[in-house]
Amino acid sequence: MKRVVTLGEILLRLSPPDRNRIIGSQSFDVNYGGSEGNVAVALSHFGIDTALITKLPDNPIADAAIQQLRGFGVNTDLIIRGGERMGLYYLENGYSVRSSRVVYDRKHSSISEAEISEFNFDQIFENVDLFHVSGITLGISEEAYLLARSFMQEANRRGIKVSFDFNYRSKLWTTDEAKAKFSKVLPYVNIAFAGVLDFTTFLGIDPEETSNLVTKMDHKKLYKKVNEHYQFDYIVSSYRTVVSASHNEYQGLVFNGEEAFQSKKYQLDIIDRVGAGDAFTAGFLYSYLCDKEEQYQVQFAAAAGALKHTIFGDALLSSKEEVENLFQSNTYHVQR
Repeated sequence: MKRVVTLGEILLRLSPPDRNRIIGSQSFDVNYGGSEGNVAVALSHFGIDTALITKLPDNPIADAAIQQLRGFGVNTDLIIRGGERMGLYYLENGYSVRSSRVVYDRKHSSISEAEISEFNFDQIFENVDLFHVSGITLGISEEAYLLARSFMQEANRRGIKVSFDFNYRSKLWTTDEAKAKFSKVLPYVNIAFAGVLDFTTFLGIDPEETSNLVTKMDHKKLYKKVNEHYQFDYIVSSYRTVVSASHNEYQGLVFNGEEAFQSKKYQLDIIDRVGAGDAFTAGFLYSYLCDKEEQYQVQFAAAAGALKHTIFGDALLSSKEEVENLFQSNTYHVQR
């Protein structure tokens, strides 16, 4: 069985029930999430051996988060305990013309102040096939950036594939700050998950070159331009057209250095959009690790991302059979 290690922050998520506003809410639904943890959970449901590396305080809230991860099949044995607090965020789910809204409360969380010396690379990377991290972790703090960079360097040194999702968050840092940090770690990346804004903001692509991306050939030219500067093994992108906060069009593309591959397009009525990109990432990584052909990879990734829109919470809780059924059979009847 293939083995994947992810590094990132686990947060407590609080959401008003029934798409209500934060203002006026008397109760909140509780979930646990975080980009890299979401990827690990989805991969575990697909049958991949996964482990999450993070640091959490020694308190009952963190215990509950770890228990949930274990319940979803994620190995938590190497999570470090200590520090003052666990990060949290408030999610106000949008609907129709009202956008979703996120409020972070994650400063001084345990992982944001973790030190490299607390982690044993020999234990962490033993028999590992792929390491995954996102730009969110790099943006939490200077300490988290240095930690993530060290993990990426070490994985690269050991010949382990490195997967990186840009995942830029404007509430964490500026584009200039992110660009400076990203430029230091991209040489270690084999698989890059990036969208149009990442290409133009962080990878030096002229916005004019992304103004008319219609066909698969248009995207192929763009990806080739990116690979003139960074020789990624794969560039993987999801694209959405926002019709409203509760209805999107969704599609995936995969570029293998030579050719671009495009998924079918989904029309989505949204229950919970958070974590869809992580589900898409997990879908690609699963099919990549299983040596599937590129057309299967992009179809599986897009179907995984599409399904996540229909599931409440941060993580995709679907089997590989459910994902395959979506893009192979194209049926929505009750499965009996």
